[in-house]
Amino acid sequence: MPPRKKRKRELPISAREIPTESAWINQPTFLLEVGVRSLKTETTYRSGLRLFADWIQHYGLDGYSLEDSWPLSPNNLSTSTVLRFRSWLLANRSQSTATTYLAAVTGYLNFLDGLDKLPEAIQLGKLQRQLTRRQIDRNLAENVIDLDAARQAIPRIIEYYNTLPVPASDDKYGRRSSLFRDRALVCTLYSTAARLSEIIALNRSNVDHGRAKYAAITGKGSKSRTIYIRSYARQAIKAYLDIRTDTNPALFVAHSRNARDARLSATSAHGVVKKAVNALNLHPSLSAHDFRHFRATQLLREGMPLEVVQEFLGHSDISTTRGIYAPVLGIHVVSEWLDNLDISPQEAASITVIRENDFE
Repeated sequence: MPPRKKRKRELPISAREIPTESAWINQPTFLLEVGVRSLKTETTYRSGLRLFADWIQHYGLDGYSLEDSWPLSPNNLSTSTVLRFRSWLLANRSQSTATTYLAAVTGYLNFLDGLDKLPEAIQLGKLQRQLTRRQIDRNLAENVIDLDAARQAIPRIIEYYNTLPVPASDDKYGRRSSLFRDRALVCTLYSTAARLSEIIALNRSNVDHGRAKYAAITGKGSKSRTIYIRSYARQAIKAYLDIRTDTNPALFVAHSRNARDARLSATSAHGVVKKAVNALNLHPSLSAHDFRHFRATQLLREGMPLEVVQEFLGHSDISTTRGIYAPVLGIHVVSEWLDNLDISPQEAASITVIRENDFE
């Protein structure tokens, strides 16, 4: 009996052979974090992202074509195209598959946002509002709420670095200087709620060598805005700069011997947060960008008006702020009212008896 031929694995729309590479840049790291929670989810999300890539290339959307090799860069993606993919899924796949595959795409985009690599034409707030309105991803709000619970551990990251013992002197890895830098970095992330790319782009002059209470920066989309440096961040920055002996104007630099005091990279800065996350056994998805989300929800809970939070975060459209944080804020408000007004079934029964007696 002749050996059975191995079935050729083809992409679902274009019928091309499935490439050996991932569909999208940074996809393996995203799926690695997803896989920590569920291997099945990782496999399904991989299929969803693969279908999305095949679909967008087959129909030539956002400038992609079948000639583009994988992994694809997400830089050309737009909000409207993601919503078109949603419509296509509803027409060509089951409800459950459409929900899961779209969750893969939105999860990937949120992951890119955490790396400060979100495409310029993607508006997460608008995207989430549109998807919620159409009830295509019922888990979206739940995911935001679940992440909010994990983000409550963000202050522990600062505590972690503040309680590490300070080496007496620098070794070839610059551990003493790096610890002071890491303390200043996480305190600045917390104080400003700025994007990681905005923080590592800061120079010493921007923060007046640790004395400035605020700084003007150029943020996402080349828009100018102000970040606010609270006293605890100023103290950490000043302590760090006081031990610096290099002449690099950058606020945060690498301190190992081979790095030669180069400006700290986004990957290294991301690693500072991940080191604490791993050491404290926190939710594996937490990243530098979660400082921004934590601070926004923290201030909203404390009563800061939405438009002030919008200004603090540097959102150009208040609907973006509302769209991202409304689910968490809504739960907080309702919970507060229930804490004040809710009564148990036993109490409700006794009140009913009392009221019935009033009519006798």
